[in-house]
Amino acid sequence: MELRQLSHFLAVVDAGSLTLAADRVGLTQQALSKSLARLELELGGKLFERAARGMVLSRLGDAIAEHARQVLADAGRLRHAASAELGLQRGRLVVGLSPIAASSHLGSRVMRFAERYPRVRIDVESGIDREFVAKLHRGEIDVAISSQTAEQTDSVLLEQLAVERWGVTSAADNTLLSNASGLADLAEAQWIIGRNTALLDAQIGEAFVNAGMAPPRPGIMTTSVLFTLQALRRSRCLAILPHSLCEDLPDLLWRDMGNGAWTTPIFLMRRKRALIDDLIKALLIELGSQTA
Repeated sequence: MELRQLSHFLAVVDAGSLTLAADRVGLTQQALSKSLARLELELGGKLFERAARGMVLSRLGDAIAEHARQVLADAGRLRHAASAELGLQRGRLVVGLSPIAASSHLGSRVMRFAERYPRVRIDVESGIDREFVAKLHRGEIDVAISSQTAEQTDSVLLEQLAVERWGVTSAADNTLLSNASGLADLAEAQWIIGRNTALLDAQIGEAFVNAGMAPPRPGIMTTSVLFTLQALRRSRCLAILPHSLCEDLPDLLWRDMGNGAWTTPIFLMRRKRALIDDLIKALLIELGSQTA
């Protein structure tokens, strides 16, 4: 018994005539009749009876029609699952990545997902969580990975995926940082401050006050991660940056000067009631989501 024979059988059931069914499945009437005859031979009885109003199901045909539909539906689901797993399904995902998330192992997992599904187009949008919330509402992105600074909204689901550690960063040969035994030794530093450090204002401020110092004041204020990294390499400035951003850059020095207190959670963000298709589910699994 072949799936196409069941498909031909149901085509006749739905069309009510051999002529219409043959046209719908792209076969001649003779070829369709032969397919039905082979199926009847295997099942051991007639599936149809001819009547004035066309092809009418026999008792045997009526008994197996719903079973045939279930078999074909299951076969379709099997093909769909296999297609998605093997990366053969063509599709498109739009993923929002904050600079912190992009530099973490979560950014690497997005890249690993792209390698696993080479036929899927993946658009990566840069931004921060406030921007991602608006884009999720408009349906412009499927999921986002970001630290959470905006007020939580009932329409967006948050799931913590990781925790990022922050520390003071400089050029690798910057002796001010390399010789420092504590924050008090950084009193003469010039700082590059980015908007992402606002996530840590309270923790950073407390640490500097405990060291008898005012919190860092920006010599340079920027929203560009790329500029920050280049400026650190070419100057004696310091910056407070996530560990994952710096750990693979040998020309930069990163030190935990907050005694482990400078941390930010990284969240998966997705719109409530949004459809989770096979591609999104596969991405959630890759990211380690518990809701996949």
